Amino acid sequence: MAPYIPQNYLPNLKKYKYQAIDKSLISKYVLASYWNHLVEIFPLWMAANMVTLLGSLHILVAMVLNQVYAPNLQDECPRWVYFAFAACVWIYGSFDAVDGKQARRTGTASPLGELFDHGCDSLVVSLIMLLYATVCQLGETWWTVALVFFALTNFYMSTMEEYHTHVLFLGYFSGPVEGILCFTLAALASGVWGPGFWATDLVQLLPLPASVLAQLPVLTMAQSVVAGMGVALVPTVYTSFSNIARARREHQLNVASAFADSVPFAASIGSVIVWLWESPEVLSNHLVLFLSFVGFAFSYIVGRVIVAHVTGAPFPKLNRMHIPVFLGTFNALAPRLGLTKIFAGSNEVVLIWMCLVYTGAQYAHFALEVIDTICSYLDINCLTIKHKKTN
Repeated sequence: MAPYIPQNYLPNLKKYKYQAIDKSLISKYVLASYWNHLVEIFPLWMAANMVTLLGSLHILVAMVLNQVYAPNLQDECPRWVYFAFAACVWIYGSFDAVDGKQARRTGTASPLGELFDHGCDSLVVSLIMLLYATVCQLGETWWTVALVFFALTNFYMSTMEEYHTHVLFLGYFSGPVEGILCFTLAALASGVWGPGFWATDLVQLLPLPASVLAQLPVLTMAQSVVAGMGVALVPTVYTSFSNIARARREHQLNVASAFADSVPFAASIGSVIVWLWESPEVLSNHLVLFLSFVGFAFSYIVGRVIVAHVTGAPFPKLNRMHIPVFLGTFNALAPRLGLTKIFAGSNEVVLIWMCLVYTGAQYAHFALEVIDTICSYLDINCLTIKHKKTN
């Protein structure tokens, strides 16, 4: 039996019920009909998890194109590449929206479906942000780091909120709907007008006197999107904490202990920022590689929370994925502590590759073991339908 799900928590899998609240007006009034028609193209013999996987693979295709044409997140790509980015992300978002519908059509909804869906989402969220950086030519800069970390923070808080409230809450503006739509429109804009469009100084477009504009900082349209995400994140995080506090009080549980569940994630993000700050060479030349390893670590951390959610297990705290993050940060800080930096200069790239291999292998082990455990216990398959729906 895999260590990720203790045997005494397995019975909770059969009691689990997925609950979600989606307040998106675009979902309700614009995309609902599209999704209802889209799901009909999938045959009834196709498993919902296969729909999820096929959608996620489009993000990998887009990333391959990204690494071919703009590995530094700044080079201008052929115009067709931006259209390909838009198509890939839109298809991913569309498939992600209908996989649950496919599960209900085929009578195969299960806790594994939520875990598989959110697991794929957690893997691709940082990749989509890297694609956005290329679309807007943000490059290997702190703007891109902020973009990725804002997205990861939003995802983690949503997952933590679902664990404590037992409800997945999607607000009026959410990543799976409005976020996908905004990216698609941004990529199409770069395809039509070129990515230089995003370098326009937004401040200079404001209807203010020239003397006032001269005192304002330069803020490009691309940077304004990142800044807007940061501003929007504040009420989003506040709402998540408020919902968690309300749910805990309703069940007469301690609120502070639930809030403390955010500390390990905050420590991880803080450590990664310190690492990049102390290693500017990594930031300016190896950011995609670095954030790929961070993405695997994040997906593992979120995956453990989702597993705990569907099995009713205690909230996971620090785990083995924090090891490479903290060790890398310690290595970067070594000179400030009067110690010798073990991986210095170009050798630091070796450390990042080691972290990537470690986190990738650890995540693969986690995913395969959990899938095998749940499939065995519930007598289901992951990517195929084992028991046909009976009318």
